[in-house]
Amino acid sequence: MLGGVLEYLYMFLKNFKNENYENILIVSQDYEEKLEKFKDIVKDIYVIQMTREIKIKQDLKSTFEVRKLLKKIKPDILYLHSSKAGAYGRIAMLFNHKTKILYNAHGWYFNANMSKKKKKIIALIEKVLSIKTDKIINISQSEYDSAIKYKISPAKKMCIIENGIDFKKFEGCDKYRKETRNKYNIKDNEIVIGVVGRLSEQKDPITTIKAFNEVYKENNKARLMYVGSGELEDEVIQYAKKYGLQNLVTITGWVDNTEKYIPAFDIAILPSKWEGFGLAIIEYMACDKPIIASNVGGISDIIKNMKNGLLINKESPNELYDKIIELLNNKSLYKIIIENNEIEKEKYDIKIMIEKSIDIIEGVLNWKKR
Repeated sequence: MLGGVLEYLYMFLKNFKNENYENILIVSQDYEEKLEKFKDIVKDIYVIQMTREIKIKQDLKSTFEVRKLLKKIKPDILYLHSSKAGAYGRIAMLFNHKTKILYNAHGWYFNANMSKKKKKIIALIEKVLSIKTDKIINISQSEYDSAIKYKISPAKKMCIIENGIDFKKFEGCDKYRKETRNKYNIKDNEIVIGVVGRLSEQKDPITTIKAFNEVYKENNKARLMYVGSGELEDEVIQYAKKYGLQNLVTITGWVDNTEKYIPAFDIAILPSKWEGFGLAIIEYMACDKPIIASNVGGISDIIKNMKNGLLINKESPNELYDKIIELLNNKSLYKIIIENNEIEKEKYDIKIMIEKSIDIIEGVLNWKKR
């Protein structure tokens, strides 16, 4: 698992097969150890020192480095992903009027948990930077609506291209169910509640383990699996130890092949506090897993409650517990959700995302469709 944005870029670049374009990747040092698989799908890779949090001195230095690099590359089009890279890239190109700029925030940061004052400041920064943007790409209807609400940019400058995945990667993934369960000593008759994602505030792993604690009290066959890692991992481990769950909770760490882990799940969850899209949900669909997720952001554009999944309020361990128990006890609902997702998932094929992206790129460059 490369992490949301990097996973998106890998799938995008791997499937972006067009002889009219030459792709060059510029990334943060955070991803330096995960770049091997990109070497065969891009011409060049450059690593820039960046920070997640705002640090003026380092941010200015990073922006200068990006500017110097872009002056060397002289791209026809610069496609920026995530808010920090979006700021670096657009400020770096402030006096460049030839390169076209696309921007994908991958979830507006002002939708995160923060004060109203901070939301307004971040939205204002996005609004100012949008002046130096030719097209803003939103990954869901919810994200587009947020951009309109905060008046980030005129509607004509924005569009929606929903995320997609390569379904070929998940073909026959059921064969990995036994392999993964054996790896973590999970018995055939045990029930795995699984979540794919960073163990971070956004993905709210604490709500997950609190709900699991209650589920286990009712069903001692239950197990919990986090596919990922993150800054809240120690907190999750401490909670598990406090309530005697340490032998029932698996944290896999970062993985590059979620198609081998999701099949081990019996119920797939994503209790995020905020979410631009929720790519893991499409991966759950690809592996035919019933889904429980927070009714936030782009998740509610994908999941229709009681049809192709169950929605809960964010930060609600009691609701999550109730829905897990409901799925375990209602086999009919369990089956209906999987059947409905078999139909729904087709709209999230990576090929559709690539086709829409090429249309936008060629439109911005004023190229006639070939």
